[in-house]
Amino acid sequence: MKNIVLQRKIAVRCWNVLGTVARASKRPELMPVLLRARERSQTTAEDVAEHLFFEQRSRRVVAERMLRIAAAYDLLAENERRFSLTGAGLAALTSQQVFVPERGSWTIWASNDPLLGFPVLRVDRWSEPTAFDELRGNNKEVEREFVTVPRTLRGAVGRVASLPSADGGHLRIDELDDKAETVEAEDDVKVVWNVGESKLRLDGSLRGARVNTVLDAPNITPEDAWQQLLESANLWPRWDRARNALLVGFEETKERERESLLRDLVIDAPSIGDVGEFDAVTIQDVPLAARTPTDAGHWAAWRLQTRLRDYATSERFAEWAKEATAPFASYRISVPTRAELARDAWARRGERPSPIAWHLTAAEDWSL
Repeated sequence: MKNIVLQRKIAVRCWNVLGTVARASKRPELMPVLLRARERSQTTAEDVAEHLFFEQRSRRVVAERMLRIAAAYDLLAENERRFSLTGAGLAALTSQQVFVPERGSWTIWASNDPLLGFPVLRVDRWSEPTAFDELRGNNKEVEREFVTVPRTLRGAVGRVASLPSADGGHLRIDELDDKAETVEAEDDVKVVWNVGESKLRLDGSLRGARVNTVLDAPNITPEDAWQQLLESANLWPRWDRARNALLVGFEETKERERESLLRDLVIDAPSIGDVGEFDAVTIQDVPLAARTPTDAGHWAAWRLQTRLRDYATSERFAEWAKEATAPFASYRISVPTRAELARDAWARRGERPSPIAWHLTAAEDWSL
């Protein structure tokens, strides 16, 4: 089956909201502390000062501070001044990255498009405009809309993801306030799904920031996708799986299709299961086959007629007839003989015989 590329613009919404966002960063000074906690199951300020700084008394305060920083980032858990490694701490050791939480105001772009595994597309720091800024902007008070934080954002809390915007990086939303301000998204983002290659790409921009990233493609085989596309166009009953061809009537075809037995198939509203609907798509070079023996007969006869461009000697006519009927081998059809075509062409010659009439009649009369 030909490769199919589906695309659509995704619906993006944007909010200003208070919350805690943790971004991944390199914190190499914390790694030895985490490693010590893993080796010992538990560690203390005295232990870190002695074994990492080699000075238990003078470095104890520094060791205590580093342990508490790690605990603040949820990398260590404290119990009676003893610190043990958490799951987040183990993950930090593995990735050599630490998620540093920051409480503040954020602008968050998100989409609930079913093709996205993670709804958040971009997160920026945001500052509340001053009264002077608002007056300078429009010289009048701007009406602001506050809503309950939508489920789309709530579902992203606690999950780690790599954002698709150019400056995204790895991020985790730890907490969001109950209310958010709805703002203009200024978006132009689409998903492009290469079905045959099982590749999904997000492309476009969010408030001027470039978006171009590869995502996990849906777990749908090209064969299943093709069936669902044809079903959305009410064409699946006409797909011959044995021949991998679309069954069509002769009168439904255009001249180019009659010769090539291929069609550029337009599907106006392609839809695939839970993934949803896409923009209209043209699938090039879809194989065609005759729907009935009658269609096959008309089709072969037309193909034979188009080959009558020279004197129809017996050898040439046999070759043309073979070419004309070759695509319809599964049907028992025959095409008119040279003598039948010559008689018909001469009977319809009018005052001035056509070149085809001459090519047929002369070859037949002269037994060429």
